[in-house]
Amino acid sequence: MSQSARELEAALNIDGSAVAHEPGGAVHLVGSECHDCHARVFPPTAVCPGCMSENMAPLNLSRRGTLYSWSVVHAAPRGWSLPFVAGYVDLPEGVRVFAHIVGGDPKALRFDMAVEVTTAVLGTDEQGRALEGFAFAPAKE
Repeated sequence: MSQSARELEAALNIDGSAVAHEPGGAVHLVGSECHDCHARVFPPTAVCPGCMSENMAPLNLSRRGTLYSWSVVHAAPRGWSLPFVAGYVDLPEGVRVFAHIVGGDPKALRFDMAVEVTTAVLGTDEQGRALEGFAFAPAKE
């Protein structure tokens, strides 16, 4: 991984503390909740963006949400799998998450459709190794 990728990973707190693995292989996201103003955020952070309090606690987020908006991306930095779908997902806790949307035809996506968090290979690093991260896929009904 390049130095700039490591710096971005550290700045965005996507080093693994934002994704929790459950028994059986399922995953869920972990955000933060402010005990002073009750703001909820993702990814987790030590300082509340709403009131600047440091009185933050981890918050397990729901596995399911609704698709708010999306776009098909055709140009990205080297190593990203193209094209891909990037979108916003609203979770019941009041958190909106930006993520890859995987597991289906982009033409089948609909506003407010149910989606669930999963993991997916999102690209490759400089050595050609697969880079896996969280994503959302259409929910299995």
